[in-house]
Amino acid sequence: MTFLLFAGASAASTGAAAQASPERLQGAWATNAATCDQVFTKRSGRLVFNKQSIEGWSGFIATGKHIRSPNASCDVISSKQKGDVLSFLLGCENEIIFETVSVSVRFKPDGGLVRFDPEFPEVETPYHRCDG
Repeated sequence: MTFLLFAGASAASTGAAAQASPERLQGAWATNAATCDQVFTKRSGRLVFNKQSIEGWSGFIATGKHIRSPNASCDVISSKQKGDVLSFLLGCENEIIFETVSVSVRFKPDGGLVRFDPEFPEVETPYHRCDG
């Protein structure tokens, strides 16, 4: 179930760390910008998951300290920032299990972000912001 990312930690105020401000994560994100309208739908002025969006890794929505995908819901337990990397400890659950997950993200110059495991930094999952 290893879910995904982060939400509202405090950001450093200078240098590259300021560029990686956690507030930048808020909103809806999809693994492919071209599929935003397949993963999300607009309801009451907000993006929510499309009912047909069953792929757990196709996207996520970050609101405050809460992150959810179509198949899981996570809350930020703790976070830290080192350079341009934001790392989070998440408490995640779905209908079957609860687990604690460690996740790291880095913002890209084009406004997207990548999720990766620091132990295997060469394996990245890109995400693109979906505008509401």
